[in-house]
Amino acid sequence: MKALRKLFLISSAVLGVVALSASSKPDFTGTWKLNVEKSDLGGAPITELVAQIQYKDPEFKYTAKAAVGGQAFEETETFRTDGKPSQDSRGGSMTAHWDGMALVVEVTAPDGSPGYTSRMTLSEDGKTATRDYLPKGEQDQPRHEVYDKQ
Repeated sequence: MKALRKLFLISSAVLGVVALSASSKPDFTGTWKLNVEKSDLGGAPITELVAQIQYKDPEFKYTAKAAVGGQAFEETETFRTDGKPSQDSRGGSMTAHWDGMALVVEVTAPDGSPGYTSRMTLSEDGKTATRDYLPKGEQDQPRHEVYDKQ
């Protein structure tokens, strides 16, 4: 009887850990550097980009510092990952939600025109993040960005 109870407790603990890990979302918190060689930037003149991310469910905040076309660029955005709309730094609307283990962000321009959708994923070892940027307008090209954790 003791052995059966012990087995039950161990099984419960293992199943609890599996259920917890299956329901938790990736934590992108940290410093991430764009790996230009592994990325397909769709012609965007990005030569370097470092993003500092802070994620505490449901708030996601990032500050990106980049060199784009020889010009220094910095932006900070804060949004929610629970599907509630936020306003971005340019006055557009941002809505973010989880699609399985991917964070999907949809942006509409301030004038209401389509903006873009991005989809972020994290590798199992937590050392590589990818972001697929899909513009809804005709100005930009799609991008596949690969980031290495610093």
